[in-house]
Amino acid sequence: MLRLVAPVQETFTEALEFTSEFMARAWPNLIKHFDPAWIEEALATTGTATIRRRRLPADRTVWLVLGMAVRRDLPITAVARQLDIALPTADGTRTVAGSALSQARARLGPEPMEWPYLRTAEEWAHRSASADRWRGLALYGTDGTTLRVADSVENRDHFGGQDAGRDACGRDKGRAAIH
Repeated sequence: MLRLVAPVQETFTEALEFTSEFMARAWPNLIKHFDPAWIEEALATTGTATIRRRRLPADRTVWLVLGMAVRRDLPITAVARQLDIALPTADGTRTVAGSALSQARARLGPEPMEWPYLRTAEEWAHRSASADRWRGLALYGTDGTTLRVADSVENRDHFGGQDAGRDACGRDKGRAAIH
């Protein structure tokens, strides 16, 4: 059974241990639902390609970053070792230096990682909502997140809303004139 809220007496270390155990079990579930073709689509859509023959080409670097997200409890070198992510050398070894992992992530950039994030969110949210219909309606949930934005003419024009008789500083226009 998955605990979503930790009891008050639970220590930070216990919470980290629980999270690391849960995340280790999450990798097979991610692989089961993640279409590998999405990585190729992400690289093609964002124009990211590995020109040189590298031990960590772009597609494997995407898998590495996904593995890092799931296995946050491990150093990047351990994640790479567990996923056996590097292409083999001439002698067959697959070990790679931590600096090469960091360089591969830097070469990849953020765009190829944003694409699968948006693709999986769209795919999984709609599939889940359609699978659990209630009276024919798709079910979606929200977490109650709010976002505070500046009270400006530009934001009101874009997002809608009224100025509620306030000046640029947010003061009541009638009271501002008195002072």
